Amino acid sequence: MSQDKLENQLIDKTIQQRNDLLEDAKQKAAKSLSNAEAEKLRIEDLNNKAIENIIGSELRAVHDRIVGGAQLQGRKVLMEARAEVIENVFVRTAEEIESIVKSPEYNWYLIKLVQMSVQKLGEECIVYANERDLAYLKENMEQFAVEGVKVKLEKSPVDLVGGVTIMNLNGTKTIHNTLDSRLKEAKRRLTATVAEKLGVI
Repeated sequence: MSQDKLENQLIDKTIQQRNDLLEDAKQKAAKSLSNAEAEKLRIEDLNNKAIENIIGSELRAVHDRIVGGAQLQGRKVLMEARAEVIENVFVRTAEEIESIVKSPEYNWYLIKLVQMSVQKLGEECIVYANERDLAYLKENMEQFAVEGVKVKLEKSPVDLVGGVTIMNLNGTKTIHNTLDSRLKEAKRRLTATVAEKLGVI
């Protein structure tokens, strides 16, 4: 084989190798470009999702603030309505009690309150009442007398609508059988009932 032919073959082979390398490099570059494009799309998608999540959580936070504010306002309105209902009931109740204590039936009720309280205490005691009730009780002591129990009558140091407070002589036992205490207890129960009905407890 001649020198020229050998050189031509060598050149052809080198060109072929170069072309193969270029083709391989082109394919690798195309693949890298395709991978880079896919990665770019993946990153963009992740960014979009992250942005959507941030926007979504911000919107949820705004929604929660609006709903929470509305719920608080609604709760406040319910609480005010509850207070108004209870106050109206007790204004009317207080007026009715005022008329009841002036009726003849009240005196019978007063005697029963004293009698029950003295029996329950079962020992020497002091019966406290307002001025009007005290005068009636002094005139009718025999009606609430309990055998073996001495009873002393005194004006109540606190202002009472009606009823009595009874205390043993050494002050260790007290029975509050006043209309005021009964009204206060009824108000407490009514407040809880109204709150439950309005769904604010």
